[in-house]
Amino acid sequence: MQPTAVRLRLQPRRPLLSFRANKDYYKGNRQSALPGHRTGAPGVHVNRRVGYKLLESRVRVFVAPPIQDILESPLKPYVEPRTRPKQKQGVFSDMPDGGMNPAYFLQTARKYHLERAQQQQQQNAVVPTA
Repeated sequence: MQPTAVRLRLQPRRPLLSFRANKDYYKGNRQSALPGHRTGAPGVHVNRRVGYKLLESRVRVFVAPPIQDILESPLKPYVEPRTRPKQKQGVFSDMPDGGMNPAYFLQTARKYHLERAQQQQQQNAVVPTA
């Protein structure tokens, strides 16, 4: 089947559109093409060998307020850096700070199954057989 092979070979060369990409792909809404100072593309295409040349007069410049104003601002981040994490509960209360690793998982699984086996034995011992 020749048409399939030809189609597979040519498909990557076609322009990427939003309906050909995955669900998170967003191309934009032409904000870079608005008229005004330092809007639009930050450079120009020169030729095939050089590629793209940035123009200093078109590059966007973002100015942030001084750091002292940011620190003294009444606005705070979503999570305060001084907050303490909640205490761990349940089977994984003694999990290491690095997270789950195979050795810890095996140790916890053995402890969990040992506790369940002991509970089963206690339940069987309490129920008398007639």
